[in-house]
Amino acid sequence: MKQFKLIALTHRQLGLELVGKFHVPPELQKDRFTPTLEQIGIKEFMFISTCNRVEFLMRTNQSVDSDFIQRFLSLNYPKVSSHEITLSANEARTYSGLDAVRHLFHVASSLDSLIVGEREIITQIRNAHELAVKSRLCGDFIRIAVIKAIETAKAVYTETEIATKPISVVNIGFRKLLEQDIHPDQSVLFIGAGTTIEAIAGNMKTLDFKSIKVFNRTAEKAKKLATALGGEGFALDQLEDKAGHFDIIITCTGSEDPVISEPLYRKLIGDDTRTKTILDLAIPNDIDSSVVKNYPINYISIEDLKAEAKENLKHREKEIFHCEKLVEERLVDFEEAFRTRRLELAMSEIPKLMKGIKAQALENTFAKDLEKMSPQDREKLVQIVNYIEKKYISLPMKMAKQVVLDKDLKDAIIE
Repeated sequence: MKQFKLIALTHRQLGLELVGKFHVPPELQKDRFTPTLEQIGIKEFMFISTCNRVEFLMRTNQSVDSDFIQRFLSLNYPKVSSHEITLSANEARTYSGLDAVRHLFHVASSLDSLIVGEREIITQIRNAHELAVKSRLCGDFIRIAVIKAIETAKAVYTETEIATKPISVVNIGFRKLLEQDIHPDQSVLFIGAGTTIEAIAGNMKTLDFKSIKVFNRTAEKAKKLATALGGEGFALDQLEDKAGHFDIIITCTGSEDPVISEPLYRKLIGDDTRTKTILDLAIPNDIDSSVVKNYPINYISIEDLKAEAKENLKHREKEIFHCEKLVEERLVDFEEAFRTRRLELAMSEIPKLMKGIKAQALENTFAKDLEKMSPQDREKLVQIVNYIEKKYISLPMKMAKQVVLDKDLKDAIIE
């Protein structure tokens, strides 16, 4: 257990720009790390990389101090400057033994993430382990730690309320839209074609609206997104002419001034007096305040969404106590699984040795005596020897488990 070590380089200590210099693409990891692991005495290794962190989980007898980290980083990142290597080594967070496994559980459960409760980290941990296995960088003990970490993360998400309330403005905005009783017979205008609009448009794609139109300063981007949604794309300056009848506006541009002024909105709706739904995700707002004030609109602003996201984040953080309790319970399971696997590996030679002893006895030591026996007696003797062999193999394993795991034997040693 003491051989587990973990080095964490995160945005909190180093900033995103420096952390980014330690990311290694999946296809390059095997060639990058394999040559150095044996050189510095690392028995098992797994590389974890997300947008906010880079972590190195390993099994080694080495003391993972700043000198070790500096050597490890220098060998694996020759293009990073010596100053940045030294800074990273000094600022790195390190964990040893059960604390290293505990930290892995926290990371997998998003308890150490920039956004607490984000499920994506489970997939990232699983993918990191699969790549390490494929690259032959890790073995049994990291495998057990990762399996238990993923089990813990799933328990955290299902047995606590850590992720029950969304904290993404896109997800909250989508939920707010659903509360407005939107339906397929309606028409939607998307204003903007950036990542935020793409994200919420992806959520709304399954709603199969009667009409979808996308407007953007760059017409090509508008048409590209519109094609993915089964709609039409136009340049933003065509909004007045091409909008037509609509029920919903979803807008998010980088404009410093309102994109829809009161005079433009008056022209867009014409004699249509129905209440519209507007989701305004822009900062500053794309919809002029006079439009919201003077027309029948269900208006959802980015400020409303951010306030709800902040409250939801507070709710998630209150759940951390329950999550920590789950982590500690699961660490007990990990310790038992770890000790059991150590025992299995240590005892794995016993069956081979016993078979060798049996073969020596039957084929050499007592071969002449066996020849004098009848076929029936020989067969019965071999059955007895096989039975004793089986019991001699299982007996040390059961007794060792009793001692190592400090548990009573549930199965009788002798039937």
